[in-house]
Amino acid sequence: MMTTATPDDAILRLRAEGDQLRDNRRWAEARWCYSTYLASVPDDWAIHIQLGHCLKEEGAIAEGLAAYQQALVYAPTDSDLHLQIGHALKLLDQKEDALVAYRQALLLDPHNDNAQLEIGILETILSQQHAPAVTRQKCILFDITDLIQYMREWRVPTGIQRVQINVIYYAMTAFDDLAKYHIIHFDQTIGSWIPLNESFFLELYLAAGSGDDLNEEDFANVLELAKTPQISEEKFDFILKDNDVTLVNLGTSWWIENYFLKIRHLRQKYAIRYVPMIHDAIPLMTPEHCAQRLVEDFSQWFSTLVFEIDGAVTNSRWSAMDIRHLANEVWPDIDLPVFPIALNCNMQRHLSDQNAIANSVSLQYILPPGSVFVLFVGTLESRKNHLLLFKAWDLLLQKYDPAKLPTLICLGKAGWLFDEAAEFLRARPALNEKIMLISSVTDDALESLYRQSMFTIFNSFYEGWGLPVTESLSFGTLPLVACNTSLAEAGGRAAVYFRDNDLDDLICKLEMLIFDDAKRQELQREASGNVKLRDWQAIAKEFLDRILQIDSSASRRQETHFRISLGQPIHLGKSEALSPSIDLALPNLLRDGLNWHRLEHWGCWTQPGIATLRLPLPDDALGKDLLLFLRFRGTAEDTPINIVLGMDETRFSEPTRRVIGHGIRHTMSFQFRSFSRVLSIAIDAGPGSSLGPGDRDVGIGITHLMLCHADDAGAEQRFIFNFPELLERFHQEGRAALDRVEIPTTT
Repeated sequence: MMTTATPDDAILRLRAEGDQLRDNRRWAEARWCYSTYLASVPDDWAIHIQLGHCLKEEGAIAEGLAAYQQALVYAPTDSDLHLQIGHALKLLDQKEDALVAYRQALLLDPHNDNAQLEIGILETILSQQHAPAVTRQKCILFDITDLIQYMREWRVPTGIQRVQINVIYYAMTAFDDLAKYHIIHFDQTIGSWIPLNESFFLELYLAAGSGDDLNEEDFANVLELAKTPQISEEKFDFILKDNDVTLVNLGTSWWIENYFLKIRHLRQKYAIRYVPMIHDAIPLMTPEHCAQRLVEDFSQWFSTLVFEIDGAVTNSRWSAMDIRHLANEVWPDIDLPVFPIALNCNMQRHLSDQNAIANSVSLQYILPPGSVFVLFVGTLESRKNHLLLFKAWDLLLQKYDPAKLPTLICLGKAGWLFDEAAEFLRARPALNEKIMLISSVTDDALESLYRQSMFTIFNSFYEGWGLPVTESLSFGTLPLVACNTSLAEAGGRAAVYFRDNDLDDLICKLEMLIFDDAKRQELQREASGNVKLRDWQAIAKEFLDRILQIDSSASRRQETHFRISLGQPIHLGKSEALSPSIDLALPNLLRDGLNWHRLEHWGCWTQPGIATLRLPLPDDALGKDLLLFLRFRGTAEDTPINIVLGMDETRFSEPTRRVIGHGIRHTMSFQFRSFSRVLSIAIDAGPGSSLGPGDRDVGIGITHLMLCHADDAGAEQRFIFNFPELLERFHQEGRAALDRVEIPTTT
């Protein structure tokens, strides 16, 4: 029998330190603590598991599996351990072995729902692999709705647009053997998806990189083409129906009105997969550095996204961890499939000597020839932490001869919450002489700034990747980087790091790089030898490989997981909540089809015609008498509406007609017997009315809904408690205060 001595206090402190580092996601340091601890306490199987987690998060999947298997020696009957082994085997693409591990986990614990779910997924995948081949062409639809919108206001792409443009470009020009590719976008003015041909995108690709004039005739003509479908409706319909189709968005969609309703419309019609790129979770991880409206919108978007996607790609392992963590806050144990793809791209464009000379000349308009400077590229906002740099330069200015101190050039457009840093700078005239704020430069001038900079600095509190770090390395300039979030992935072994938000450590590193030329040159040489960058073609290939690996059997669809809760009042509008939750997702999950206007804080307008709500019912609602509450808001004129209830796409109630007076809040309740899992509510507001000259045409407003058992008087009161005028009438008149509709039971 194996025995070990009781661990002394020093060893136990090492374990506790490892736990703390693990909680802070400092995986490499936690791994060292756990490994050192296990050298003294080899039979602590729980720490073998934690070691495995750290290795897996670092990307060392095989080593993580070995740690789990070592834990198995001491805890062979632990169900969760077998589950973790299954996850590692699945990541290593050893599906049959993973299935064995999951089955063992379920055998040891029949209530292990995660194991049950994974078994179902793998059995489906393996059955498809062993099934006779079906001749269906792999097809990727690139949704560029956000790109078209961006290009109408800004011509020069930012980092997000560069990823989007380059991946699509190389997919179509270099990797047409992997799949067929089509371009689509949603045109809000006509309310439909528009298919575009390959030549359109290639023209857009060239136009985006050839200037910054939005009004240039050729550029305007390219954008005008986006208003007209360039593929016949019949051909497009054939592509979507008869091929294995994945819809991909590599940009951003959180700001697009009713985006998931548009996506779901395509998915319901053609049964396609949906895979977006989530560039970061900045508004959720650092809300204190973002405008409140952005945090509200992003929270609601992310809460819905959890239920709508089959998988996602992102730009770093750090972002992937954050996204999975946030998804579990919305729906615990959802196990969202998120695949990190590093954006370690070589940004060099191989300028000619003539261009290089021209670029040098162009910099004379920014600062005098021969100027010594340090470059910081980033939006002027609090998240980038300019204030810490300003404080550092101020202290250096007090300590050293100003003539020996380089100028700090801060390049970036104005953003959110920069007031404190700006005020600090305004109050110090001498500091203003050594700090230069520049809103924008051409791509050529930016490259020259990188190349001529003494070194660069990047001081953000949080990043999804950290593209300026990659740009600096691309142009052969040493970056000084805050050690936090994904920035260590962007800098790798080629950057110099300082402790996050640590002024003393920052000044120490700045003094070394500014005043110790030999040391800086030594670090520069070491960095040059450690730089590992790829071209856009290689990055595009990894994107495509990941996207095509995501199978519909791994889908986390809303109908699989989500059911509404009986007796829960649901607000059908925007929320002021600053963190994701299932409650934020409900207004988007329950609305169905395209006949809806955007969510507003009070509720939501329907468009003229029929708007549909779909409510997935819980198991305990089947065959029961239920009560449905709907709260309406009248428009600028009296609006007649018809309401029809249905299940399994079958109408079971006759139309209920009401006239909602202008400006009136009206509450209706419907009692009925359920006989299926999904309740549909069709609300027909006819031709609707206008909210004002040049404004939207609307049908009717909906503010709240609730479903409960018919005999749940308490739930009824919880619903009307939100409406003071209705509550008063309810106390005076009882149920007579409500507009009640009894629907005969059907068999």
